[in-house]
Amino acid sequence: MSVTLSWHDAHILDPTRFAGYEQALLECAGAGQAVLGFVRLSRCALIGAFEDPQRALRLSYVADRFPIVRRLTGGGSLSLDRDTLLLVLAVPRAQAPSESLVDLMAALCAPPVAAMAHHGVEASFATPNDIVTAGRKIGSAFLLRTETVVLFEAALTLSLDVEELLKTLRLPLEKLSEQGLLTARSRFAPLRTHVPELQPAALHLPIAKAMGDALLARPIRVDPPALGARTDPVSTQETPADVSAFLKTSGGVLYLDVWLGQGPIVRQARFVGGIPCADQGLFARLADSLVGTDVGVLEGMLADLLSVSRPDILGVDAADIIYLGHLCAARYRIGTRLSVADAAQITLFSPDRTADADRLLAAVQVVLLPYCAKPSWCKWRHRDGCPECGQCAVGEAYRLARERGLEVITITAYEHLCTVLANLKGRDVGAFLGVCCTDFFLKRDYAFVEAGIGAVLIDIGGDTCYTLRAEEAAYAGRFEAQAILDPDLLAKVLSWRDQLVPMPKTAVDDGAGVTKNPSRRRRAVNGPAQVDACAPEPVDGPPRLI
Repeated sequence: MSVTLSWHDAHILDPTRFAGYEQALLECAGAGQAVLGFVRLSRCALIGAFEDPQRALRLSYVADRFPIVRRLTGGGSLSLDRDTLLLVLAVPRAQAPSESLVDLMAALCAPPVAAMAHHGVEASFATPNDIVTAGRKIGSAFLLRTETVVLFEAALTLSLDVEELLKTLRLPLEKLSEQGLLTARSRFAPLRTHVPELQPAALHLPIAKAMGDALLARPIRVDPPALGARTDPVSTQETPADVSAFLKTSGGVLYLDVWLGQGPIVRQARFVGGIPCADQGLFARLADSLVGTDVGVLEGMLADLLSVSRPDILGVDAADIIYLGHLCAARYRIGTRLSVADAAQITLFSPDRTADADRLLAAVQVVLLPYCAKPSWCKWRHRDGCPECGQCAVGEAYRLARERGLEVITITAYEHLCTVLANLKGRDVGAFLGVCCTDFFLKRDYAFVEAGIGAVLIDIGGDTCYTLRAEEAAYAGRFEAQAILDPDLLAKVLSWRDQLVPMPKTAVDDGAGVTKNPSRRRRAVNGPAQVDACAPEPVDGPPRLI
């Protein structure tokens, strides 16, 4: 008996019917029938199976404008309207073309790529889950597989409102600047930029034929399935976690949130993120297994749980998930030492994934501060150095570091940071204490990874380049607003270090012949400029590099 692939033309659906559509196709596959369908949804945010809408979406913009719905497949969130064609394939697992997750994704992306070639668009699959042409994105693909079925979904953009997408997804607001929009548009290649009059129905038959070839099945056109009841939009209200940690991987950013019961005992846990995990129940099983566990042993618990089988995830392996448990436990310990609020502002970076806060702090030799925390009126804002005039928190940070004999550097541009990190690596510096916003760390984490130096990072607040749509200006050293450095938290962290490495009792030379008196307790404030006749003029020339 020949194998067939039932396929149908596009449903135009209310987004709240999409879950019922997915389920209807899965039931067909569960009964042994491969089925392919096409869907177009009215305006919505379609989030991945493991996404947290508060982290994935800009909820202040979404509000009541359109619904948020969740699909069964993992991966990132999508901003959709009827100019996006969703193809949904449900197939018995035994009929799927490959057991390797990477190979399976590539094999199932080949049919839409072939259909585009039918219309003159040369596209290709790009790992882990994109469809691109000349490096520009046309669409994304997602997978779910159980013991019996595989669900494959791909979103192909016919036309794209990039500004609407950037407003919907929780990306840095800098992307909405004029230059940011131009840059973002250059990264997408909707199909109608190549074939202006292309209608979605023109893709249905070519994709169905190519998919039939991939599955060794004969495509047969059928009517769309009957759908079940509507589903409620995703709720965006929840109680904040007691402890959270994050890890950026090649598959995306994965978070572990923990709610505590009595003391350090886990009452509830969850893993969230735009992670392309093909095992729908993996994260829920892991989270449930952590309930009743002491938060301090999460790493060991996860290692035991994941020793049985390898996670079915693109770009994330068992070691990543285990290390996330390590980071969450470390955050909890920081909270017991300082406070829960303070711990939420501190990120540990350990190249070998073993160091805790004590070991990293004991190894700190240098403090790196961002120029954006200096007042815009300060003549030292775009230069390395500080005269400690007493008029801002950066001056207090310099004082706190210098009196401990620590080298202090103001980072004046992204290239300056890379140069400084390379220099520290060359000098075998054990670790540094840095101040930067989490957005910057997540986006530019590769600079820290490449340097391979341990770090304790304190988050910065207020008007950062990411909140003011000025990211590119900030990287170039031209950002003009002032972010907020918390000198109290910095003092707490350095006092913690004092207990690990005794503070020197002599005055410290700042390297420019100016001796600072460690006993001077001049409190820094973020306030207006005041004339300081004793403050040395900044030197001319480029920023000093160590």
